[in-house]
Amino acid sequence: MQNFITAYKAEHIKKKGTGIYITAIIFGVLSPIIMAIVKIATNDPIAAGLPFNYFTGFVKQCMDPFAGFFFPLFIIITVSRITQLDHKNGGWQLMETQPLKKRSIFFSKFSVILTANTIAVLSVIVSAFLLSWIVSMIIDVPKEAVFSFEAGKIALLFLRLMLASLFFTAFQYIISVLLPSFIWSILIGIFLLLLFLFLSGFNLLPDWYPITFFMKITQYPNGSDLGYWITYSEVVSVILTLLTLYIGFEWYNHKTAKAAFFGKGKRAAKLAAVVVVLGALTTYMLIPKTMQPFGKTVISGTIDSDTKFSTIYITDNFISDTIAVIPIKNNKFNYTITKNVPLDYYKLAFDEKIQVSAMLCNKDNLDIKLKWYNNTADAELTGSRLAENKFKNKEQTSWSSASYYLDQNNFLENPDYIIKEIVGEWEDAMDESVKFKTADNYAPRADFVESSKKLATIKYLTMWNSLVKKRAALYPDKKTTETAGIKAMKAKVSLNDESLLGNSEYFDYVKGQLISANKNDIDDNTKALLAINKLANGSFKDKMLYWQVEKSLKESATTEERAKLLADYGNSFTDKKYLAIAMGKNNTFNRLSKGMPAAAFNAVSINKEQFNLAQFKGKFVIIDVWATWCGPCREQSPHFERMALKYKKENIQFAALSTDRKIESWYIEAKSKSKSVLQLHINNDQQFSRDYNVEFIPRFILIDPQGNFINSSMPAPDSASFEKELRLALGLPEQK
Repeated sequence: MQNFITAYKAEHIKKKGTGIYITAIIFGVLSPIIMAIVKIATNDPIAAGLPFNYFTGFVKQCMDPFAGFFFPLFIIITVSRITQLDHKNGGWQLMETQPLKKRSIFFSKFSVILTANTIAVLSVIVSAFLLSWIVSMIIDVPKEAVFSFEAGKIALLFLRLMLASLFFTAFQYIISVLLPSFIWSILIGIFLLLLFLFLSGFNLLPDWYPITFFMKITQYPNGSDLGYWITYSEVVSVILTLLTLYIGFEWYNHKTAKAAFFGKGKRAAKLAAVVVVLGALTTYMLIPKTMQPFGKTVISGTIDSDTKFSTIYITDNFISDTIAVIPIKNNKFNYTITKNVPLDYYKLAFDEKIQVSAMLCNKDNLDIKLKWYNNTADAELTGSRLAENKFKNKEQTSWSSASYYLDQNNFLENPDYIIKEIVGEWEDAMDESVKFKTADNYAPRADFVESSKKLATIKYLTMWNSLVKKRAALYPDKKTTETAGIKAMKAKVSLNDESLLGNSEYFDYVKGQLISANKNDIDDNTKALLAINKLANGSFKDKMLYWQVEKSLKESATTEERAKLLADYGNSFTDKKYLAIAMGKNNTFNRLSKGMPAAAFNAVSINKEQFNLAQFKGKFVIIDVWATWCGPCREQSPHFERMALKYKKENIQFAALSTDRKIESWYIEAKSKSKSVLQLHINNDQQFSRDYNVEFIPRFILIDPQGNFINSSMPAPDSASFEKELRLALGLPEQK
C-alpha cells in the first residue's frame, strides 16, 4: 500500500500544470449551466401538481446531457492526457527504473483518473444545487416544490454514476496505455461515443457496451424499482471493469499479449480462469429475469394524499364489469380477489376520482403506491407484473413511414414498396417487447410477450387492409398480392381470439375481415351485425355482437332505430348479461337524445351564487364541461370564448362548467377567464357525470330554451361543424 501511495503522489506531481481537475469541474458544471439558461429563457410555468423536491429534480434533469455526452467525453480526454504524459517523455520506462512496483504504477495512474471522475460528478451535483437555487429566485416555482437536501437520493445517484463510469474508464485507459499515439486513443474513444449515438437511435445497443452504462443512469434516474441501492447495470460495469483491468495490467506488465497470456501455461490458465469466472458472472447478470406467479391474486398498497379514500373499484376494459370492490382504511388496502382474472389491463377507480390502468392476471400480486395532490395522480406499480406495467407505461406512438405513406396516398401504384415497409416495421415490433427490461433486469412473462406481439401485429394488418382497400378503389383491375411477410402476419393472429377482444383495434380488424366479401350497398355497421350474427354461438360471438350493437346504438339517430336494433339482435346473445348491459346503454343514449329533457344540476358561480339548469329557461345554453387539470380543455377554452363573444347578442348563454374536485383550483383559474362565458363549478360532479354520461372531457352540450337536448355531445369549438350546428339551432343562416 505504501508503494501505491508513493506512486499516487508521484502522479499528482506529474499532472501539475495539466489542468485535469479544473477540466473536471468545467465539464461538471456545463450541464447545470445549460439547464439553468434553458429554464430562465423559456420560463415555462410549472403547473400545480404533486409535491416534489426542486433541487433533486434539477440534478436529475442534468443527468441526460452529463451522463449521455459530457461525462464520457471528459473521460476520453482525461485518460488520453494522463497516459500521454508518460508516452511523450518516456515516463513509463523511467518509472520502471524506480523502486516502484508495476502494479502501483499502473493502478495509481488509473486512480488519478478516478479522482478526476469523482470531481466531475461532484461538480455536476454541487453546481446543479447552486444553479437550481438561483433559477428558483428568478422564475416562478409552484408551491408544491420542496427545497431540501435529499442526502440519500443524491448519494445513491453519485454512487451509480461512479460505478457506471468504471468500465468505460478502464477500457479507455487500457487503450491509451497500450497505444503510444495520442490521436489514436482519442479517435477510438470518439468513435465509441458516436457509435453509441448511432446504435441507440436504432435500438441496437447491447447491455455490455461501455457507454450503455451511462445511458442507464439517464433512463432510470430513480434507480431500482425494487429498492436496491444499485441496478444490475452498475454491477455488470464493475465486473467488466475487473476483467478489463486484469487483461490490461497483464498486457502492460509483460509488454506483449503473447508474453502476457500465452508465454507460459500458467499465464494462459490464469487468463482462462479469470475470463470464465467474470464472463460467467456477466452473462448471469445480463440474462433477463421474470417475476413468478404469486400463488393468489392480491391487490395491496398505500395512498399518499391529503384526501381520504374509501373504495377501489376494479373493472375490465371490455364492458366495465366489476371484478372487485376493495375497501380502503386509512389510505391503505390489502385484498385477495377470488374471481377469475384473465390476463389483461384492468381499470382501478379510486372513489371515482382517479383511474389507474394495471396489467393483472390470476395468481398475480399488484402493489400500488399512489400519490394524489392538486388533482394530479402518480401511481407506482410493482409486484409480479412489474415488467408488464413498466412496458405499458413506456409505450409511445412511434413514427411509421408505412402509415404516413398510406395517409398521404403515396406509392399506391407501387404496393411492393409499402408492403416492404409494413413487414419491416412489423418485424421490428416483434422484437420490442422481447428486448424490454426494467431497471432491475426483469422482462415481461411469456404470456404477455405473446399477447403484445399479437396486438402489434393487428396494427400492421390494419395498414395492409387499408392498402388493399385503397388500391381496390384506384386500380379495380389490379390485385394486391399477399407476400410471405403478410401471410406470416395473418398467421400470427386468429379471427376468434377472445383474449384480444378487449382491444378495439382487434375488433375492427376482425370486423373488417368479416365484412370484406360483402359488396351490398349498405353501411358497414349493418354489414358487421349481419356477419357477426352468423358466427357460432358462444362467448366470442357474444362479445363481438356486444361491441357492434353498442357502437350502432350510439350512432343511431332516433330511439326507434335503437329499439329496432335490440329487437333484431337482442335474442342472438347466448349470455343475456350482454343484452342487459346493451339495454342499459340504450336507455342512456335515449335519455341524452335530441328533444329529451336535460337532467337538472346545481352549480356555483365565481361570486358564490347558486345556479341550476331551470334558471336558463327561455335561453339556449351551451355548456363546456372541463377541469383545470385537463390539457385538451385548455386548448378548446379560447375557441369557446371566441364563440361566446361572437354570439353574445343572440339568445344563448355560454357556460363553462368545472368538474374540479377542489373548488379552489377552479376558482383561481376561472377568475382569469373571459367574462363572456359564465364560469360555474358543479356541486355534485359524480351525479352530473352519471346523468350526462360524461366519460371524457372536454364535453360540449347544447340545450334548447325549454331545457331539452339539442346535442348532448357537440363537436369541439375549434371545428367548423361546431359553429354550423350552433347557427342551425339558433335559426341563423349558414355562413358563406
